[in-house]
Amino acid sequence: MTPCRSDDILKGKTYLIGSAFIYGIAPMLAKIAYRSGANAMTLTFLRTFLMLPLLFIVMKKSGRSFRISARELCEITALALVGGTLTNLSLYLAYGYISTGLATTLHFIYPLMIIVVSSLVYRERIRKIQLGAVMLVTIGIFMFVNLRSRASIVGVTLSLLSGIFYSFYVVYLDYSGIDGMDLVKLTFYQAVIMSAGTLVFGAATDTISFELMDAKSWVLSAVISLIVTAVALPLFQLGVREEGASTAGIISAFEPITTLVMGAAFLGESMSAAQILGGALILAGVTMAEKYA
Repeated sequence: MTPCRSDDILKGKTYLIGSAFIYGIAPMLAKIAYRSGANAMTLTFLRTFLMLPLLFIVMKKSGRSFRISARELCEITALALVGGTLTNLSLYLAYGYISTGLATTLHFIYPLMIIVVSSLVYRERIRKIQLGAVMLVTIGIFMFVNLRSRASIVGVTLSLLSGIFYSFYVVYLDYSGIDGMDLVKLTFYQAVIMSAGTLVFGAATDTISFELMDAKSWVLSAVISLIVTAVALPLFQLGVREEGASTAGIISAFEPITTLVMGAAFLGESMSAAQILGGALILAGVTMAEKYA
């Protein structure tokens, strides 16, 4: 596991909170883009593809080498396809069976999965306050679920799979050591592989379409691509490097709170008492997580 230096604790948490905040904004922008002709699969593809020219230019202008070893290529491919493409695709498919809110909520089983995998596979010592923090976060996340909605077994399974795939991303990023790679190069190759994976799946299922997209949806797609791929993703990678997988999984639970608040503020979506209480439990869990770092 990547060691965490005391002078980097605040910096690492700042990276993770910033990343979670940006990831939490993205669904609000995506929902507006959907109203202008985009769909989830197309937006998933554009989110990484539109950043490739910028990342390529940054690589060239900064004199970074495009060369990577066979080992690095295998690690990045596993990271991008399992943790990136499969995460997004399983979550996208779940939206066809259950509500997007329920699917996204179930996806956030991954903080608990990170704790379990880190403990069982990598023999990471789990402290009581850490376990308490992840339990509070998990309970808080599930309080976002609308218990009156009729969820199908397939939709729930796909949502949980998306959380499992993402927990792989976080744990593998930490323990493989790939997070020590130059972040621009890592982000560039992840974007290449994720774009290719999404394009192949989208073309095979005929779910990628640009015909109905107007100028507004293209602008929003570009904004989402910029803030998620060029800002949130590297921030999260830096946060994992400084804090480790377990803490990163807990702190990233700020994301659904951001999504809920932004939806209420800009889209007129309502916030139930259970969701407010769930948000309070998540904040309590994150606060507890800071005490053991």
